Amino acid sequence: MINIWIEVEMKKFELYSVGLLSKSGDDKAAMCVAYANSLADLIQDIESNAGWRTDSNCAFKVAYIEEIVE
Repeated sequence: MINIWIEVEMKKFELYSVGLLSKSGDDKAAMCVAYANSLADLIQDIESNAGWRTDSNCAFKVAYIEEIVE
């Protein structure tokens, strides 16, 4: 029996909420970093949570996703 280990590098994405105006008039948006095998996997995860991204310290509706290439 031969065991083959295939390491799949997770892709890095930044998720943003809809922009809001702060009291000082600056644009603000919630943002977090997420890791997934693909954009399709990430979108499926977000859609399964009714469009919400929940993390240990935040929760927001995702409006924009950007893949980060390092």
